[in-house]
Amino acid sequence: MLIRVVPLGNPGERVLNSLCIQLENSLNAKCRLLRKLDLPSSAHNHFRKQYNAEALIEHVSNIPEVKFIDKEIPTLMVTDEDLYYKGMNFCFGLEDPIKNSCIVSLARLRPEFYDESPNEKIAIERLIKESMHEMGHFKGLYHCTNIKCVMCFSPSVRDIDIKKREFCDNCKLKMMTKGIEF
Repeated sequence: MLIRVVPLGNPGERVLNSLCIQLENSLNAKCRLLRKLDLPSSAHNHFRKQYNAEALIEHVSNIPEVKFIDKEIPTLMVTDEDLYYKGMNFCFGLEDPIKNSCIVSLARLRPEFYDESPNEKIAIERLIKESMHEMGHFKGLYHCTNIKCVMCFSPSVRDIDIKKREFCDNCKLKMMTKGIEF
């Protein structure tokens, strides 16, 4: 499986390289890191001081070199900006099956967002888990009730920390019965 990774803003080269290595190992996939894109001002909500995740996905889907032509190749966007989408105060990530893409934000995955000491290792670990979670959605998995499963819904960063960066046996079984491969 191939995964296109599109940096939006400045998520950091070391962070992106670490993410790609781990996704390749965990999902038996190959990551293709595309060029960094600027965030469109039209997706920024000045009152909320956040970017609309759906608007970012829409914007990137219209860029010719990233156009989501092949439905088998997902596009994972990674940004360092805080995200939200309709009805939610914030989101760590969002998947759009129609656009064949997902987006993950580092903003609330960084310890410093919670007034803790910066720790890139923790931020990358959280990013890997959330990226795998969105890839699971891309492959047709829903939220899991197992708090250790990467597919468990995470309303807080502490919930992400509890999860492992792998699918539970039940989710693996669902993937096998649906013929889903990573």
